[in-house]
Amino acid sequence: MDAARDFDFSGLNAVVTGAGRGMGREIALALGARGAQVIVTDIRAEACVDTADAIVRAGGKASARQLDIADIPKLRSFFRTLDEPLDIAVCAAGILKVKPFFEHEEEDWDALARVNLKGTFFSVQEAARHMAARGHGSIVTFSSTSAFVASRVPEIAYDVTKGGIRQLTVSAAVELAPLGIRVNGVAPGTILTDFNRATLDTPEALQSAAKGLPLGRVGTPDDVVGAVLYLCSPMASYVTGQLLVVDGGRLCRAG
Repeated sequence: MDAARDFDFSGLNAVVTGAGRGMGREIALALGARGAQVIVTDIRAEACVDTADAIVRAGGKASARQLDIADIPKLRSFFRTLDEPLDIAVCAAGILKVKPFFEHEEEDWDALARVNLKGTFFSVQEAARHMAARGHGSIVTFSSTSAFVASRVPEIAYDVTKGGIRQLTVSAAVELAPLGIRVNGVAPGTILTDFNRATLDTPEALQSAAKGLPLGRVGTPDDVVGAVLYLCSPMASYVTGQLLVVDGGRLCRAG
């Protein structure tokens, strides 16, 4: 295979949810830089406009749409009114709540389940519905290493939703494969993003987080971008139902 060709997304249309900041933004920028026409969505209208503008300033093609993925009627309307065929959907939108188990309230659970689980489920469903008419497409979900092991910080409800996304990825991949649609996911470990920047804002905190990781460092959004680009590309044409773990080797080490 020609790697340069296979990471060229020219002529393809992509939707990235949660693309106003963090990993979603970096993925949108990377797809735009490689020729994809990107629809940038985020619950924060100004943030998704900023991402789309950055893609255009760099010579790419992009548009911005404010979207709350947990508002299912609006989510359905968004996908069903897309003017162009959809080739790639990256479901990066999500929220995090760090709380000890006994301090979780019902509203905490509801918020996490509403966005991370329900929002991702129906994002995958609507993207697949759009792709099915053409008989091909690639969907990438965002799970986490906390779908496999307990987190190092107290975020149990978040962990449960990410475990659900892991299973959604596997089950959707099987059902959608006959339609030519691949469904894969990434499972990031400790990545320095807006989610956790407040707790990793000193050299000491970064060193502590990196302790015990075989690669010896905390990840960056660029580390996750490479995994997503691969899963979206023709180089992964025989890959579906997989979660690509991006964690510096954490899950390889017990304890």
